[in-house]
Amino acid sequence: MKILGFDLGDGESAVTLLDEDSTVEPRVIPLCGKTSLLSAVGVKNGRIVIGEAASVMDGAAEAKVRFKSRYLVDSSAAGDVRAFAQGVVAELTRVQPALMAEVARTVVGCPAGWGEGRREQYAALLESAGFPNVSVVPEPRAAFLYARHARGLRVSPELMRKSAMVIDIGSSTTDFAYIVDGHQQNVSLFGDTNLGGGLIDELILSHAVAQSPDGKALAEVFEECPAWRSYCELEARRLKESYFLDEEKWADAPLRRQLTVCYDEPLALELSIGGESVREMIREPISALGGRSFCDCLEDALHASVEVSKACPPQVVILTGGASRMAFFQQACREAFDGALLVLCPEPECSIARGLAYAGRVDERLKVFRQEVGSIAHGEKLSMAVNASAHELYEPVAHALFEMAQESTVEAVGLWRKGGMATIDELDGDIQRRIAKAFESDALGERLEGELHAWLDELMQTLEGELTSLCVRCGVPPEKMSLTGARLQAGVGGVKMSLLDAMGMDIFSGVMSVVLAVVGATLCGGGGMALVSAGPAGMAAGAAVGILIAILGKSGMEKALRKAKLPILMRRVVTDNAVRRGLSRQREEIERAIVQALANPSNGFAARLCQSLSQTLGVQMEQMARDAEMSICA
Repeated sequence: MKILGFDLGDGESAVTLLDEDSTVEPRVIPLCGKTSLLSAVGVKNGRIVIGEAASVMDGAAEAKVRFKSRYLVDSSAAGDVRAFAQGVVAELTRVQPALMAEVARTVVGCPAGWGEGRREQYAALLESAGFPNVSVVPEPRAAFLYARHARGLRVSPELMRKSAMVIDIGSSTTDFAYIVDGHQQNVSLFGDTNLGGGLIDELILSHAVAQSPDGKALAEVFEECPAWRSYCELEARRLKESYFLDEEKWADAPLRRQLTVCYDEPLALELSIGGESVREMIREPISALGGRSFCDCLEDALHASVEVSKACPPQVVILTGGASRMAFFQQACREAFDGALLVLCPEPECSIARGLAYAGRVDERLKVFRQEVGSIAHGEKLSMAVNASAHELYEPVAHALFEMAQESTVEAVGLWRKGGMATIDELDGDIQRRIAKAFESDALGERLEGELHAWLDELMQTLEGELTSLCVRCGVPPEKMSLTGARLQAGVGGVKMSLLDAMGMDIFSGVMSVVLAVVGATLCGGGGMALVSAGPAGMAAGAAVGILIAILGKSGMEKALRKAKLPILMRRVVTDNAVRRGLSRQREEIERAIVQALANPSNGFAARLCQSLSQTLGVQMEQMARDAEMSICA
């Protein structure tokens, strides 16, 4: 599967291609013979022209530049964005005719501050231009992913994991991404600014017009013919880029370029940039910045980023975007993040495009990851693991059931003995309520704590093998999906309660019937005890309630006992010890019967336990998966 990364920038654009399973970096696809394409579009002889060709005025109608920055504030520029994208698709098809048919996903970037609705509109716009299956991700995220995966950056993984600040300064915007422990923090309050290198282009041009003897005439030409202004602004951009590629070379003398604007008559225009002029330009008021200077806005944005990251200052600051070559920008970042490692991306004009391709691969792998985590948590793998190990819980459950039934029965009988209820019918109901209440408390969970932990640890080790293999395939750190040890503790409580549901009402009612028989045996002597001894055998035979009730129904004694209002003196015969002895004599058989009933497939204990685990541990696994995703998709 091929993933296309398309960085449509205000100044330059680039396209990269990545095979989903490839171990090499995304490959830059040259457009019009260059690794990065001038973001310019026009029409020539009825055909869309992009890049340098669009900036050549001869025969070109209304060449457009900086349409991306206009689109950020005015949707009417969408037509220019779409036309340029169409031109890029046509160029890609010309270079590699079969390429677009092979692309499974196109990933494009956007400012950090864009919401979901704006991203959807942008994706639809680019799909209408011919790009297949477009998804839109924030450009700072792309920059961070490029920094994580790029082989040429040599940034310590430990530094990246601790904290990092990514600053992407393009032609129209400056965006920030603050990452701590692999998780991107919310820094949108100072992202998506109007601060971009394109403002320098405009300042160079406006200074040149102001200093030209033909300044008034040039201003009129630019008003009447925006194409000429676009052309001159492009030349200002080229001059700026040449200067910032080697500032030392022009330390003593400004870099100049002579232009001739031919409209009604030839008009002279000299573009110039040097160290002193740059220092002046970045401190003069700019209308696009609300009358503030480039330097003031940059300092404010950096100050805001420092404040946001104060709790965990960035260990590494990554600069990307074409305008990151500007020396004063680099120096401002060094001063703001004193002590941090400053990393300059090589080929910054292509770093976002490469990061977008990485983002596409990450997202594709995460889609598979989410699906398979859900399959493990809620599918056959969990069911098979539970069915294979459920028998290890039978005896602990039986022990706990018996002990809690005994304690609840003794409490209820004590109250009945003192006259707190009139009949054994009422006693029966009270015992059931007490046991149910006990089961709903933490008491059973506390009795089963050790057994549950041991059982769950073994179960999770089985599932963890599947998860580890999945993590390796999808590029997720396996330790993020560890289900054993401390990470499991948070899910045990839910399993405790779910276990009670899994036991089933048949077993619960069966225990109640045996308890009632014991009480009856204590009241009635040896005859009653004979009934009790038959109870567990019947329970073991199959359906606990049905068998026990059938046994009890053989004697008319039960009806009499249940309805009788026995005197207090007679009730005193049924002591706590007598009840405990009666139940203890039947303990082994009762617990064996419970185990057999739990093991009986018709009871569905394992199935209900699997369902409960799917709900409780499934939720836990999915939360862990979301946390794991953050570590690779910041």
